[in-house]
Amino acid sequence: MISNPIKKVAYLGLVSVLCWSCATKDDRLFEEKKQEDLVEVFKLEETNFDKFKVVEIPTQETATKEAEVKKEVAPPVEKIAKAPQTKKTKNEVAKTQEVKKEVVTTSSHPKYPKEYPEEFKKYDKKYKKTWDLFKTKFFKDEEFTFAVKYLGITAGHIKIETKGKVQVAGEEAYHFKASMKSAKFYEYIYSLEDTLESYISADTFLPLKYTLTQRESGQNVDDLQLFDHEKLETYFWYKRLKKGVETKKELKTFIPHYFQDSFSALYFVRGLPLKVGDKYSFPIITRGKVWILSMEVDKVDNIKVMDKWVDALKIKAETHFPGVLKKSGDINFWYSAGDTKRLLKFEAKVKIGSIEGELIEYKEGSNE
Repeated sequence: MISNPIKKVAYLGLVSVLCWSCATKDDRLFEEKKQEDLVEVFKLEETNFDKFKVVEIPTQETATKEAEVKKEVAPPVEKIAKAPQTKKTKNEVAKTQEVKKEVVTTSSHPKYPKEYPEEFKKYDKKYKKTWDLFKTKFFKDEEFTFAVKYLGITAGHIKIETKGKVQVAGEEAYHFKASMKSAKFYEYIYSLEDTLESYISADTFLPLKYTLTQRESGQNVDDLQLFDHEKLETYFWYKRLKKGVETKKELKTFIPHYFQDSFSALYFVRGLPLKVGDKYSFPIITRGKVWILSMEVDKVDNIKVMDKWVDALKIKAETHFPGVLKKSGDINFWYSAGDTKRLLKFEAKVKIGSIEGELIEYKEGSNE
């Protein structure tokens, strides 16, 4: 699910065997930078994409101040006589209720557009069962910092944060962010500073927007993915500058109703029951392609994290491209066995050895 950043760190780890230095605490200090909205970076001219710009939701204090200002500047309102209210007949009330019922039914069961893949219709029936088991776990201001090791040497760090709610595509959305950077003693060989952001509907926990910015000594990459659930379509824009050569990609394609992006899946897993022996699967959308993530809760491990021994649920996961026997890779995750299901550790196989991520700092968030 976070295989691309891990592969970068693997490269850094490989060259690190020639170094006698080690990562320092300063490597964990992530500079808070305001990211430019990629909807504006790609200069999307179609007006229907404006709705995917991130809009901050005013706090209670801000909303109160704005209301007071409006009250001060608002012109006096003349009283208008109310029209006499007439009682609705039983038939009229019944019709109104029927319309409301119809609206609810339509919104919960999306109408499929023409030429929509039959395979995705089957996915909707199959994977709805996984969503029926899901319960949202959202902790505002929660922060995880992982040390990422290759060949036993800390090659970089990943910081994962739960930001405040925002508005995207006309919906209230959860905002999740991951920042990745290489250890300082690698910078003379390869510098890496990447940012992932995922915006998930607070109502359905379905992805609305995914962005990736990579700022590295070898390349600069901007990756934008938007998900329109009314049209059941995803839009993908990609731009890479490497050795002075710019590569661009653009894609529009259909998507199934139930899915996660490659980052939000980490949070989605937390909301599943996760009992030993449980097996789950669901689609992952990455750059217009659909992968199926299959996972099994293997056992309860007692592992040492942040100098404490804790019980953790070991989850074995693998991804497959539908229709062929193409396998992306195996990843093991360890989530805390308690109610919060915190991510504690991960391990991913690579061509030579494996990459390990271990939680070294944690900031508790608030339950909204």
